[in-house]
Amino acid sequence: MIDVLSARGEALSPVLLPHDSGVPAHLFASPEVPVERAAVRDALRLLDLHAAAQKLDPALGVEALALTPDLHRASPAPVGTALRTRGVLTPHLIGNDLGCGMRLHLTGLRADDLRPHLDVLERELRAVFFQGQRALSLTGRQREALLRGGVPDLLAAPRPAGQRGLWDLLGAQAHQPDPHAPFVRGPLHGVRDWLGDRDRASFDTQLGSVGGGNHFVEVQEVAAVLDRHAAYAWGVRPGEVVVMVHSGSLGFGHLFGAQLRAPARAAPGAPLPLLPADHPGVPGVLDALHAAAHLASGNRLMLACMVRAALGRALPPGLLAQDQPFPALADAPHNFIWPGGDGDWVHRKGATPAAGPSVRHPHGEPVLIPGSMGDLSYLLAGQGHPLALGSASHGAGRRQPRGAAMRQSDAEALRALEALRVVTPTDLRTARSEIRARALSALKQEAPGAYKAVTPIIDTHARAGLARPVAALRPLLTVKSL
Repeated sequence: MIDVLSARGEALSPVLLPHDSGVPAHLFASPEVPVERAAVRDALRLLDLHAAAQKLDPALGVEALALTPDLHRASPAPVGTALRTRGVLTPHLIGNDLGCGMRLHLTGLRADDLRPHLDVLERELRAVFFQGQRALSLTGRQREALLRGGVPDLLAAPRPAGQRGLWDLLGAQAHQPDPHAPFVRGPLHGVRDWLGDRDRASFDTQLGSVGGGNHFVEVQEVAAVLDRHAAYAWGVRPGEVVVMVHSGSLGFGHLFGAQLRAPARAAPGAPLPLLPADHPGVPGVLDALHAAAHLASGNRLMLACMVRAALGRALPPGLLAQDQPFPALADAPHNFIWPGGDGDWVHRKGATPAAGPSVRHPHGEPVLIPGSMGDLSYLLAGQGHPLALGSASHGAGRRQPRGAAMRQSDAEALRALEALRVVTPTDLRTARSEIRARALSALKQEAPGAYKAVTPIIDTHARAGLARPVAALRPLLTVKSL
C-alpha cells in the first residue's frame, strides 16, 4: 500500500548555507529527506560565479541560490538547483536536455472503468509507442511553426488535406497552458534537413519519442484530493484517469545546447563559463533555448495524444467518446533560463517553476512532482516562495547513482517490477532470456529503490511553503524506453 500525504506538519524553515561570497543560499529539506553532502558542496561552488562575474563588470553577479528537496549530484550542476543572476547568464548550468519538463492531461475517464482493460491498453501502448503506429506526420511549415512559436503556432499552422492519424486528437486541443518560451524570430540553425519540404507532410523518428533515462509517460488515477478548492477549480476529480508526461528535447537538446553554450567564455575562478547579458550573441542563445523548449513541449503533447489514441482503441464503445475533451492542466520545463526582470535571470536545473497565486492562477501555478516507478506522483499549487526563487522539485530525486543501481541482481529487479505495469519496447514476460537481461539492465537504473521516497519530499514542500499539495496520483501503467 502506498502512503498518501494526509496531514501537514509544523512549518519548516530553509537552511541558510554559509559561503564566502555572501550570496544567500537556501536548502529546503526536512530531516526525513536524505541530502547528499557532495551535492550541496557542488551547488555552493556555483556561488564562485559571483566573484568571477564581478571581475568582468562590478554590475554583474549572482543574487541568490535555492536548492529544492530532490537535490542530488549531476553534471554540470546538481539537479534541484535554482540560481538567480544579475546581468549575466551561465548557459552550461542547465545541461543538455533543454526544455525538459512535465505535462498533465485530464481524460474524464473513471479508473474503475479502465482497470478491466489494462491488458488491452498495454498492447495498444506498445504498438503506438514502439511498433510504428503513432501515425504523426508534419510539413516543413508545421515543424518550423513548432520550433518558433510552440504548440499554439503548431496547431494554427496550415494543415494539408487528408492529414489524419494523431492530428485528429492534436487538432482538438482548444486550450493550451501558456508557453514559458517566447516566439523565436532569428534564424534556425542546423535543422534544415529535419524541416523538410514546407508543404509536404512526412514522418520523422524524433517527435513522439519518450527519450531515455528517467523520462516516462504514465497513465494514473487521482488517488486522493488533498485541496478540494484547487482541485475543483482545475477540474480534477477523485478516481479520474490522468496522463502524465516527462520528456525533453530529444536529440535537438544537444544541437541547440551547443548553440546555447557557444558564446559563453571561461572566466578566472568561475566553475562554469559566463555570458554577459549585453553580449551580441545573447539573442541567438535565447533563440536556441526557446526553440528547444518549444519542441520539448510539443513532443509532450504528442506523447499524451498517443496515450489518448491508445485509450480510444483499448476501451469498449461508450466508455470514452471520440470528442471527449482531453485538456492539458499543466506543462512546464525544469531545465531552462527565465528572465526575472530588472536584468535578472533565473536558471533552473531540475527545478520547476512554482509561482504563487495570480490573476491567471488564483490557487497558484500547477506543479507536477512525480515519484519513482510504482510510487505516487503529486499535483501541487505553487506558492511562489521568495527564498526558493519561486521554485519546486521536479521529482523525488535520486538517492542512488545509476552505476550503483545497476549492481542489483536481475532477481531483485524482477521482484521490484512484478507489481508494476511497465510498457517497454520488449514485453519482459514473454521475451527471451538474453533480451530480458538487456532490458532489465536499463530498467535497473530507474528502479524504485534508486529514488527517494516521494511523500517526505511533498511534505517538505507543504511545510516549507513551496507548494501546496492538491492531489495524489497513483500509477496504473508506465511507458518507458530502454
